[in-house]
Amino acid sequence: MEEKSTSFEVLLERAQAYTETSIRLFKFKATEKIAGLVSGLASQLVIATILFLLFLNLNIGAALLIGGLFNKTWMGFMLLAGFYLLAGVIVYLFRNRWIKTPVSNAVITHLLDEDQFSDK
Repeated sequence: MEEKSTSFEVLLERAQAYTETSIRLFKFKATEKIAGLVSGLASQLVIATILFLLFLNLNIGAALLIGGLFNKTWMGFMLLAGFYLLAGVIVYLFRNRWIKTPVSNAVITHLLDEDQFSDK
């Protein structure tokens, strides 16, 4: 009878060790996925900031150029504002197709990518 309880205890210890190892593996995989996602977002944020500053300066220059052509500086800024208003309305109308769906798909694909953990 003692041997049966010993086998059961060994089995229970192995099951407990397996469960603990599985939980640790899940934590490591989740940490890796989140770290990859956050680092990707951070690098894209830096690039977006640099591009924003570039386009800001280009737009100021374009507004001054257009204003100079009409001899009214304010008109250049108003024309560009109207252009961006039109662009904003178009992006708003297509926001789900152009922004929400692709971003959601990219995040899901990144989180479900199992090749990231395979031994190469």
